[in-house]
Amino acid sequence: MKSPVFIVPAAVLATATAVAILVAQAGDRSPTLDPGFVPNTGQINTGHATEPWSDALPEQQPPSQEEARAALMMPDDGAPSAGQGSGRQAPGEQLTTASTSVSTTTAGAAGVSDPIGATTQTMPAKFSQRNDVLDRVPTTAWPLPLNEQQRQQIYTAIMADNSQPAPGVTELKPGSFLSFDRARDLHALPQAVAGIDGLHGLKYLKGKNKALLVRPPNGFVVDEITP
Repeated sequence: MKSPVFIVPAAVLATATAVAILVAQAGDRSPTLDPGFVPNTGQINTGHATEPWSDALPEQQPPSQEEARAALMMPDDGAPSAGQGSGRQAPGEQLTTASTSVSTTTAGAAGVSDPIGATTQTMPAKFSQRNDVLDRVPTTAWPLPLNEQQRQQIYTAIMADNSQPAPGVTELKPGSFLSFDRARDLHALPQAVAGIDGLHGLKYLKGKNKALLVRPPNGFVVDEITP
């Protein structure tokens, strides 16, 4: 009795041949090591300096307290914008406070219409220098909405108080937290200024040439006042 003859399809034979060739080629090639690999140390990557993204924006310094206050105190009539030529503010017009000037909108100067319906507070930063400044101020470092007259009144009242200047006040700034020891140097605001809007619940810490307004529960410095 003759043994049965099995016929291998040509497609299967071609596939097996190709696999055998690939295996042989892989065996002939030496493995490629990562350039950062250090043998016998277990270290895979020696580490390299982080490279910034090519399209990353340059890091900007946060605005000063004076710049932030000038932007925050800018008048706001609440009227929505009607686009270019809406009369909200003439191109190039600026509000100047002390040594700082901030413009409400930069869209007019560039000849680009600002978004219709946007208000002073909701205007995108690319159209409003005011909002561009405030967007770069850390939320915890926003100054209190106090005008120059109120600030001078507060500073004068605090400095005339009988409390002694506390040590280490120079290093503190808005956004800082007082240590437990420094929190014991807090004093209630003088009655002459305690009723000013925005000061409710705050206390002060006096230094030699500046006063800090502090929120007592957590010792958070909300603002500083200098002469």
